[in-house]
Amino acid sequence: MTPEQRYLFDVTGYLHLENVLTGDALQETQEAIDRYIQTPEDELPPGFEIQGLHQHGFAFDKCLEALTLHPATWPIVKELTLDKPRFARGSLKQEQHTNWKDGERARTNPGGLHCARDDYGWYSTLYKVKDGQIYCDDFVAFFYFTDVYPGDGGLIVIPGSHKSEFQRPKDLLTLDEGDGFDPEPDPVFTNITARAGDVIIISELLTHGVLRWRPTDRDRRILVLRYKPQYMGTHRFPQPILDRLSPETLELVASAGFQHTKEIVKQDIVHLS
Repeated sequence: MTPEQRYLFDVTGYLHLENVLTGDALQETQEAIDRYIQTPEDELPPGFEIQGLHQHGFAFDKCLEALTLHPATWPIVKELTLDKPRFARGSLKQEQHTNWKDGERARTNPGGLHCARDDYGWYSTLYKVKDGQIYCDDFVAFFYFTDVYPGDGGLIVIPGSHKSEFQRPKDLLTLDEGDGFDPEPDPVFTNITARAGDVIIISELLTHGVLRWRPTDRDRRILVLRYKPQYMGTHRFPQPILDRLSPETLELVASAGFQHTKEIVKQDIVHLS
């Protein structure tokens, strides 16, 4: 990580990397995403399914699989896991405008405002700084394939909440009585407006949620890539998905002991074979 990235991630709990994908590289991934979304579920390759998310979206095309080891995020993945990374999950999320009926309320406030501390307990996730390096054992990279503008909706975060020592009050954000879905504007949270090709990286200790997607003429498409240390848990990918992956990605997916160093970690840039 650069000194700037290290400082901003430590202070806010997230990073906004701009223009990670541009030109032909961005177009290639956008076209792959579109093919996944446009393919009827009963025509998808084995292992793929749609359950709210387009499951295992990272494995649908090699250009998407390569994002798990992208040169812009790879140094960050290595540092946050102390060079012991494991790729845990990678699904495609598509959000479209929904007309909510009268009386229908949001399932949660808003779109599931949450963090690992609130969901699983203070002991579930660790964030630590030692010897000038950050360690975080549960974090997510969101690759954006469509633009998000102010007022569109999408990801909201409470900057700095990854370091909170207090339980979040359940009524911190109140629902807007006008439509019963989004919270009233509040300076406590930030609505992140990323563009196609940008990447947002957040600690799972950061309190975050999703505002309703308001545009009716376009959607929000992101690839959600989750990472943990290699000695925490095991993957849940079905065999048909594993069979599609390159050796480098399989190594990244694999669990390993505390002392083991993966061959891919020794590389600053990893190319899929």
